[in-house]
Amino acid sequence: MSPILRIEMLIFSLFFFVYIIRSINKNIFLLKNVIRWLFISAGLVVFAVFPGLPEWLATQLGFETTSNFLLFAAILVLLFIEIKNSALLSKQQNQIKLLIQELSILKAKKEKK
Repeated sequence: MSPILRIEMLIFSLFFFVYIIRSINKNIFLLKNVIRWLFISAGLVVFAVFPGLPEWLATQLGFETTSNFLLFAAILVLLFIEIKNSALLSKQQNQIKLLIQELSILKAKKEKK
């Protein structure tokens, strides 16, 4: 990996890490929802500092090129995040439905009085 690419990766990953931390501090994201992004940004920093690590992992896992390994890893991470978000969305939809039902019952009782 060329030194310029390593520097660009390091700068991008550090900016990403700082953005996540600043978003937590400004209450844009909750810490429990952002932990996975902190791990991803830390992984990006590690891969930028140690470029031999993704190459070694790709070789050990049987990938022909490092880029194939990184693309596969990115797809797995994004798939995991999407599954977690879908589960959270389903849970929130059920809670909203329950709240609507409870509110309707309370309004019906109020109208009877």
